[in-house]
Amino acid sequence: MPPMRAPPADRPAPEAHLPPTGDPRAAGAPRDPRGRPAPHLTPAVRSSARAGAAGLLAALALAAAAVSASPLASLPVGHPAEDELRVLELFPGAMPAGLHTRPLLRGSLGAWPEPDSLAPAARLAALRIARELAPDLGPAAAARAGSRAHRRLFERDAADGALELSLGLEGRGAADRDTALLASGAGLRARVAARAERWLAHADLLVGRVDGARAFADPIVSGTDVIVHTEDAALAYVAASGRWQVRLGRSRWHWGPGDEGSLVLSRTSPAFTALAARAELPAWGLTLTALNGALAAAAGEQLAAHRLEWRARDGLRLGVTEAARYRDRGWRPLYAAGVVPYVLVQRLEQQDEPDSGAALRNNVMVAFDAAWRPAPGTRIYGEALLDDVAAESDEVPDRLAFQLGFEGAGTVGGRRATWGAEWTRLSRHVYTSHFGRAHAVRGEPLGFPTGPDARRLRVRGAFDPADDWQVFVAAARTDRGEGGLDRPFTPGDPVPGAWDFAGTPERTREVEAGLRWWPAGGVDVALAATWRRVEDAGHVRGATREVAGAAATVRLVR
Repeated sequence: MPPMRAPPADRPAPEAHLPPTGDPRAAGAPRDPRGRPAPHLTPAVRSSARAGAAGLLAALALAAAAVSASPLASLPVGHPAEDELRVLELFPGAMPAGLHTRPLLRGSLGAWPEPDSLAPAARLAALRIARELAPDLGPAAAARAGSRAHRRLFERDAADGALELSLGLEGRGAADRDTALLASGAGLRARVAARAERWLAHADLLVGRVDGARAFADPIVSGTDVIVHTEDAALAYVAASGRWQVRLGRSRWHWGPGDEGSLVLSRTSPAFTALAARAELPAWGLTLTALNGALAAAAGEQLAAHRLEWRARDGLRLGVTEAARYRDRGWRPLYAAGVVPYVLVQRLEQQDEPDSGAALRNNVMVAFDAAWRPAPGTRIYGEALLDDVAAESDEVPDRLAFQLGFEGAGTVGGRRATWGAEWTRLSRHVYTSHFGRAHAVRGEPLGFPTGPDARRLRVRGAFDPADDWQVFVAAARTDRGEGGLDRPFTPGDPVPGAWDFAGTPERTREVEAGLRWWPAGGVDVALAATWRRVEDAGHVRGATREVAGAAATVRLVR
């Protein structure tokens, strides 16, 4: 499994060690696990926070925790099994489903691969997947996992219905000399899933810490951000074959081959409410997805996105994604249908209402991605994003983004090793809009977490000396200009170079190394040492900040 990286806001995944950078205007300050500036803690509050962190981690060691994915729902974005599925993708015939359109449908995972039939580097991935998803993969996987298979707290299944329940606790804590912080999403969890014929419902409930909770909810404990919350809940209808699904609810999405993040819809974005339809056509190797999201209901901020992914052959996947940001009190029909290219929707609507151009204006972007396995155990991938493809004027800067990456897996001394590198470049004004259609939700990018005016290189490696243990290391360099989602280009201003950083770039180097213990499905503990150096911190030339710290993530499942 790759080393930890940027976690979703409500689910600090055990693989999420190395965060992306946060707000460019405060990047010299201490960071929370998502890379955002951490709140300043007075000595008294810091002492309480450390005590709370220690108490939570102690409780984690004794309690059952983060709720597992249910066969009655899609595999949640950020589930630990995703990284092992990613390893399987590196080898021929090991995994029929692709990870480029998530969340995954359970029916698309196919039959569990027998480890003895796989390449040595893929066997450990198959074993860990069997442990984590044993209740869903059938008797063969459960038998192979044995006593180390994950088991839910309650599960009843009948011909016309089913009910599942998991309870637990999970969390991540990080500390340096200035800050002790529990990640957003740490706390008690309950996942409930039910099926009535082909109708499915699930909810992942949290009683725990959520960033900024006091701004929108009454905390359970006065003066804290501890509330009852959910960012993964949906009602869905799933075909008997498992190959198509329609769902309405709140979730995260990840479209594209990127590991740490993708360019249009990324696992690192905040969750949002959406209606999504997905269909798979195995005979042609096609996956089609359409999504309509409500980003800010009162303000009428809407998102429409659709994606076509093609498995051209074993080892080659191609995808195209189009997204549109528009404003209305509800989802407009042509966007909601998802079958008309969004570059045409505005033209068709203006044909019907020629005097409503300003109200009908949208911000369209399109991305193309590819992933190729040139040899077993090696994959090369990339994604290119063109923002606002409807713009016709040469008097505006290009708004583009690119991502290139490679990853591999092999054996060293008979034990598995994995590695990878990912480079992402975002132009100064990508995702922004001077007419209020930024590609963002709650002030954070829907795409790559650094936002615009950034360049990031991340390398990672891991070695598994035993089936239950992993040693990992990850290093990253992030350069960020003074641009941001709130600094769009305004027509009439001088046109800057698309790839020139705004102002004084801030340069951040990060390293994280640690040890992970994953002895059974639902038992997952990681400890890491961290180091960060920021030059020209806060975009102030000559300002430097360097800090070392530690992080601990515990996930126990029942």
